[in-house]
Amino acid sequence: MLQFDTQLFLFLNHALANPVCDAIFVHLTNGRFWILPGIAAALVFIFFQRRSAVVVIALALVTVSVSDPVCNRIVKPIFHRQRPCNEQVTIPGGRFLLGHKSSDSFPSSHAANMFAQAALLSLLYRRRRMTIITFLFAATIAFSRVYVGVHYPLDIVGGAILGLAVGAGVYWSYAFVMKKWNPPALRI
Repeated sequence: MLQFDTQLFLFLNHALANPVCDAIFVHLTNGRFWILPGIAAALVFIFFQRRSAVVVIALALVTVSVSDPVCNRIVKPIFHRQRPCNEQVTIPGGRFLLGHKSSDSFPSSHAANMFAQAALLSLLYRRRRMTIITFLFAATIAFSRVYVGVHYPLDIVGGAILGLAVGAGVYWSYAFVMKKWNPPALRI
């Protein structure tokens, strides 16, 4: 299984390799890339939706506040899988656009966080377009991690599964609170 993961890594790491994709995926995979667009989107959302936007943003913050530490502080230390770009592992023929990293690889916290948000938003809104957009964005960020050489494909799958579970868990917790107590301040 690990050999298949390595072969798939090499294929995906080279599949679209060109200077334009290199630049795009290096920027997409960088968390700082999302900060300003995320803040701008949140402000526009709050301007138009007011209370419901605050509730959705709060749920999104809770979601990442669960998915990120569970991934980084609980699951990664259990598996302690080295990244493909780790200097002790470096895969011959791999492209490591972000250099060498020594932190743990499985599961991908980028994938966990993005798929957690996609799951939460698709369950909250239950609109086909919202679901497609959020999952395409999550999948693009996840793919970028393999493309730039910092994760194996199975790291992405593991992160996506963890993220889906966390996103669904936050949604179902919210739904439970709404069904049991129906607090007006938390209505969307």
